[in-house]
Amino acid sequence: MIIPKQVCRALALGLLSGLLVVLISQCSDTVAPAPPDEISIQSGNLQYSLRGTTLSDPLVVRVRTADGAVPEEAHVVFSVIEGGGTVANSSVRVDESGVASTAYTLGPEAGHEVIQAAIKENTSKSVVFEATASNFFCPEQEDTYRVDYETTHHLFLATRKSSLYTTPNGAGVVEVDVYPPYSTSGFAEIAGSLVFDTNIFDAAFSARGDFYVARRSFRSEILKIDTFGNVSFFAHLDEDLPPTDLYAEITTNPSGLLVGCDAKGPFVVGCPDTLTRFDEATYPGADINSDAVAVDPRRQTEDPLGEDIYFIDKTASSLMRLAMDSLAVELPELETVAALTADQAEGARGMVCEARDGNVYILVDSDETKEIVQVTPAGAVSVLYDFFDRGAGDAAGVQRDLAYDEGFRRLYTLDTLNNNVLIYDIASDVLVEMFNDPLAQSTLSTSGGSGERVGLVVLK
Repeated sequence: MIIPKQVCRALALGLLSGLLVVLISQCSDTVAPAPPDEISIQSGNLQYSLRGTTLSDPLVVRVRTADGAVPEEAHVVFSVIEGGGTVANSSVRVDESGVASTAYTLGPEAGHEVIQAAIKENTSKSVVFEATASNFFCPEQEDTYRVDYETTHHLFLATRKSSLYTTPNGAGVVEVDVYPPYSTSGFAEIAGSLVFDTNIFDAAFSARGDFYVARRSFRSEILKIDTFGNVSFFAHLDEDLPPTDLYAEITTNPSGLLVGCDAKGPFVVGCPDTLTRFDEATYPGADINSDAVAVDPRRQTEDPLGEDIYFIDKTASSLMRLAMDSLAVELPELETVAALTADQAEGARGMVCEARDGNVYILVDSDETKEIVQVTPAGAVSVLYDFFDRGAGDAAGVQRDLAYDEGFRRLYTLDTLNNNVLIYDIASDVLVEMFNDPLAQSTLSTSGGSGERVGLVVLK
């Protein structure tokens, strides 16, 4: 029979003198506590951040004995296996819950990093943490904070030359309710008078609910309007292009990066004023259609950091795909997806990519070609809708920009000549005009002439 240690101590102190003395012979301080035998990760795995910075969450492990109890004494040794980072504490004693943790600072180079946590008293038992050091990462990419505008699936329109009735100078953002009966209203969260004093190129929502606007003021730039309506500078666009080519189309990817395309090719912005290009897809002149860029969200299900950026090379009349990870850890790969007609490449006025099948949809508007084109991931090109079916001349309209609603499988475009929102239902292959009432339609009327640039985006 083995007497519990607590009883043995009481006997030694004479506190339990009434017990049989024979029990003392059964007491032994040599009975060793159960050793630590199991270690598991509790939190902190698979984080990513800017290279050289400390991860937002510590690396946390839990240690147990073979029977699942908290060991009386145990230490955890944290060591860097790959990546060049540093741990705040290399040896940590577990607390009363069997938990040990340390902070980790990523190495100076972008890439994959591995940190091992091993039980010091039983080094055969260990776990590994993985982390990613990126070339850019900022709060804008953190999508755990989201804003509920209570307007899911609504369409938002930003432009310089429309009589949008939310600001004195007739410029701002219109929110379009896509549920019948259709209606429009001013987007009060965004102070239009602070943003829309000059040309607007495009607009995009981030996963957080921030609103980005690409515009031309004293120079071409991207502004960020947060969910409280605060306007701040986000990035400058290149100024070494002719003034006629200083435009940019923008979008965002599921991991939070702002993605754009101008006449020199696609770019990403991860942090304020850190516009990044890639040698594989940077062009010397105005060779790229600056009205068309899209991100394929499907790779996010395979690789949380993965994305494909689509853009159009006008010189080669080709739809291009830049495969990269959203942290630019690996070098991107550039490939030609499909051959387009010269009119399609030159006249593209908007482009989106659906998550369902990975199909790319391109809005084309030129004197000779007015259509919505579908390109499959395999490169098959087909025309979904020909706007000349609506009639010649003014009836065909002037279509600008393209937005996609994944939930409804709808494509939206703005007919700036006839002042109407057009809805194309992909499943039923039907295009309808949103507003039949001239009063409602007038909220989209243009004060500076038809054919202006606009930005359309659906709030997911």
